[in-house]
Order: sequence, then structure tokens, then C-alpha cells
Amino acid sequence: MTAPDPPPGTPAREAVAALMDRHGDRLHRLALRVCPTEAEADDLVQETMIAALAAWPRFRGESRTYTWLFRIAARTCARMQRKRAGEPDRLLPLDEILGGVPTGSGAERSPVDGDRTARAWTTLERQEVRRRLDRGLADVPSAFRMALVLKDIADFSLDEIGEILEIPPATAKTRVHRGRAHLRRALGEQGVLGPLPAPSDVPRQVCLDLLAAKLDAMDKGADFPLPHGEICDRCAALFRSLDLAQDACATLRGGALPARLRRRLDALLEAR
Repeated sequence: MTAPDPPPGTPAREAVAALMDRHGDRLHRLALRVCPTEAEADDLVQETMIAALAAWPRFRGESRTYTWLFRIAARTCARMQRKRAGEPDRLLPLDEILGGVPTGSGAERSPVDGDRTARAWTTLERQEVRRRLDRGLADVPSAFRMALVLKDIADFSLDEIGEILEIPPATAKTRVHRGRAHLRRALGEQGVLGPLPAPSDVPRQVCLDLLAAKLDAMDKGADFPLPHGEICDRCAALFRSLDLAQDACATLRGGALPARLRRRLDALLEAR
């Protein structure tokens, strides 16, 4: 059985060493996806550990210990990175991010190319999937990218993400949903997920309601059966491509803390 996180009052070096043993691999996976280079990801993990050593004596258990550690990582990341040029200053509607949902235009339905998209994605080599996914994640605005990585790669719940980012769970949910939408668009622009069919004559609000229900199901890791007769080809293809992107994110959950970084962290702890 895995040992529990150290309680408040544990000596700082012992506590942080235990936290790195338990959560360092997940912390590094987060860092790799929110930092532009592997070297900066290593630096983020190191700076998080140093900040945790300084902050631990003041920790009184007001939150879960691991969310406390990742909150420090999120704050450290925000200090290390400035808002990137070209990031939007206003929130676009989800359907605008995704290229529009049916608008009642009466356009003819187009054949769904979801099967072709799925085959194209799943036949890519694992290394190529990761390369394209990392490139897609880099195109997601930073606030949404952090929430998305915490949810679909680091595998935190929305409540935990709220604790980490110091925001209400409802805001965490909004950021995750927008992160998924931006990632789907970025992968579509790479040609990995393929184009969506043309809009149909299904009322726009029906599609928006279905999109909200689909994203909620993704949050819970639940299946979302397509309601017969109520969903257009475009939404069906969109939902399949969202699933493919989420499945690709899940492939990034494995991996241990690199030995080179483990040695670096151990040396810093020994010097304290």
C-alpha cells in the first residue's frame, strides 16, 4: 500500500522528499505539457520543490497535501511564463472555437468522416502522436492549457483543479471545456482529426445543448450515447474527434520522474 502524504508538522525536507516520491512523476508530466522545452519543465519541477520547502512550515492542512503541492507548481509556472503574444483577450464561444455548430441554415448534410479520422489518428506511431499532441497543446491559450492538462493528462478531478488553481469548480470546468475545444481545433488545423461535415438544419441550440452534455460526460469519464434522431452528422463527427483527442491525452499519463531530474532534486534536498 502506498504511504499517505506527510501530515503537517513533518520536517520540511522529509515532507517534500515524500511528496516528490509520490507525486514527482505526475508533476513532471504536467510540467512537460505547460512548458515550451524539457529543460524548462525540469526547472519548473525544481522551483516547485524549492518553493514547497520554504512554504511547508506554514502548511496547516487546510487543503489536500497534493493539491497544495500542485498549487505551488501552478503559481510557479505563472511566474515563469508570461502571456504569449497572440493569445486572445476575450473568451470566444465554444462553437466559434470549434469552427461553428449548425445554425439552422438548411445546408445539406455531409457524410461523416469520423471513421477515416479515427483510422488516420490510430495508425500514427506513438512518438508521432505525442509530437502532434504537444504541438496542439502549445496552441491552447495558457490558462485553458493548464486546466486541460490537469484534467486529461494529470487526471485530477474538477474539484481538485479548483483547489490547485484557486478557482471555483465551475470555473475549472469552463477552462477544461475551452481547453478541449482549442485542442480539437489545433489538431484539426494539423490535419490529424480531419474536417467536420458541413452544418445541417438541426437547430443550433440543440447542438449546443448536446455539446455541453458531451463535455460533461467527458469530465466524468462516462459514455455519451448519441441520441437517435437528434444529432446531426457534424456533431457526431465532432464528438468522435473530441474523444480521440482525449484518448491521445490519456496516453501521456505514464512515465516516471527522469533519473537525471531525480538526482538533481536529491542533491538539492541534501544541501538543505
